[in-house]
Amino acid sequence: MVHKKIMAALAAGFLCFSFSSYANEGPDAPKEEALPFAAAVKSNGKWGAVDGSGQQVIPLSYDKVGISLSDPDVKDDDVDSEPGRENLVEVEEKGLRGFYNRQGHVVVPVSYETRSVWKDGALAVQGKDKRISFYRKDGTKISDKTFEQVSDFQNDMAIVKVDGKYGYLSIDGKEITPVYQEARYFEDGLAPVRSKGRWGVIDREGKEVVAPHYKDSGPSYSDGLLAVEDNQNHWGFIDGKGQEVVPTVYKAVVPVFSEHMTAVEDAGKLWGFMNNEGQITAKPQFKAVLTPFSEGLAGVKTTDGNGYARPDGTIAFMAEFDKLYPFEGGLAEVRTGEVGETAVMRRFPVTIGIGWGWGHWYHHHHHYHHPFGWGIGFPVWDPWYYDYETVSTIRVQRGYINSSGRVIASPSNDRVFKRGEQGILIRNNGRYGWVNKEGTFIAHTVYPGLIPEEEDHVLLAQNDSKKWGILSMYNGSTLVPFSYDSFSALGNGIYGYKLKDRWGLISKDGTVITEPVFRALSREGDGLIPVKTKEGWKFAGPDGKDRITFQEEASDVTPFHDGRAGVKIRGKWGLIDTTGRFVVKPSYDDLDIL
Repeated sequence: MVHKKIMAALAAGFLCFSFSSYANEGPDAPKEEALPFAAAVKSNGKWGAVDGSGQQVIPLSYDKVGISLSDPDVKDDDVDSEPGRENLVEVEEKGLRGFYNRQGHVVVPVSYETRSVWKDGALAVQGKDKRISFYRKDGTKISDKTFEQVSDFQNDMAIVKVDGKYGYLSIDGKEITPVYQEARYFEDGLAPVRSKGRWGVIDREGKEVVAPHYKDSGPSYSDGLLAVEDNQNHWGFIDGKGQEVVPTVYKAVVPVFSEHMTAVEDAGKLWGFMNNEGQITAKPQFKAVLTPFSEGLAGVKTTDGNGYARPDGTIAFMAEFDKLYPFEGGLAEVRTGEVGETAVMRRFPVTIGIGWGWGHWYHHHHHYHHPFGWGIGFPVWDPWYYDYETVSTIRVQRGYINSSGRVIASPSNDRVFKRGEQGILIRNNGRYGWVNKEGTFIAHTVYPGLIPEEEDHVLLAQNDSKKWGILSMYNGSTLVPFSYDSFSALGNGIYGYKLKDRWGLISKDGTVITEPVFRALSREGDGLIPVKTKEGWKFAGPDGKDRITFQEEASDVTPFHDGRAGVKIRGKWGLIDTTGRFVVKPSYDDLDIL
């Protein structure tokens, strides 16, 4: 969503200079296809939406309109839940919500009080009657039936609960009747289910493939194998026909394979490695296996301490940190710190996982937990789940190491921020620095302020005189001298610089584009930069020259997005195109480009 008002956008931009956090904490998301333009508009206290031609696509009849109306703490995850999610617009009226698409077609009627996130093209919604149903993105209901609890869809199948029994619903609306005491996810067309106190396996038609005679099972098939526990509390693995590929002789196993490898525990409480053909590649020798295999290495705990091991059990290197994580892109996060206890109230407004204990192995691309808890259940969506409990809180220091064990960013620093695409921001003794992925300091920890702009390969740096300059992210050389009161990234290699309460434009290589003549400015969009003078807001080109001006004072504008920008004149909002022509005359009380 494009931020609505320039002044708010400017305030948000200035706040980032406090350096209490590093906003760009992950690699850029892959680009998706262009979405149809839509802007939420407000008139007479009601919201709707218009398209790029100014035609109403969502009627002006709602209390709220936005890409997501979820709570702020889950909104980003909601919008990023799957590709194409931003084509959907959520609306609210009298406490009930629904979805349109940007073209104005109703996807989910205004009928629910709470919902899941969109997953595999499906959404679970709960109405006033507390029953849950599913919708597809094309606006059709998956089933006319409603359920007590549901899981997200995975591999086109969702787990559903009716009258205390579990079954399945397929994305095309076919149901496996809820008759099971417990059910888990489908993988490779098979799913573990519990009946009469024992676990077996069914296929997507609900036919029994493996009779229910196991005491317990893993969360799903993985690499074609399912972890199972026999009546003597021993674990092994079966294939899709129920044949034991790995005999049930182990005290415990990790039920999910990573890089075709997993871990098994023998009677002596030592862990070893096994591949997906059932072959032991490293005899049990470790006190614990701390991470799944990633880039050929797994974190382990030995008699001598923590380290990373190869599939054959040889130690690649020791890693004396309290917490190890999998490798990704040649680096692994490590942590040191103390564990305390804090009483909290937890709420899970979108999805909750009841009893999954597989941690790194089952969800290692998401949240990290200890990998060997065994309270098995299944992820059930329950929007009313609250839990008061005492939880472990970890006062930790983050660091990074490479696959040879070299420390790239030490957790002994005051703070190591989450890695970026090209390097890592570090704070120590109140000063900031930047280290690249090879561990070389590009900017030593001497700066009171430092903001990485990875898209432009530069660092915005502040010196002890509280002046700002721009450094190269490649070698730390000074591209723009430390002569400015502030900087603001505008996009496409252009920056706003501030001198004596006025703003000018400068390129990332230090070429001054304009003198400091503007009272305010904001992000570039479609090659146009919003700038404010004493006559009000207008738009300049990358050369700083006027491109769009207004006969009447514009008291506020939005950046351009998909060829449109909002303009506020005489207290009313309208839309213009990149030539400055009003597509929508100023007539709305408020406007928010979606």
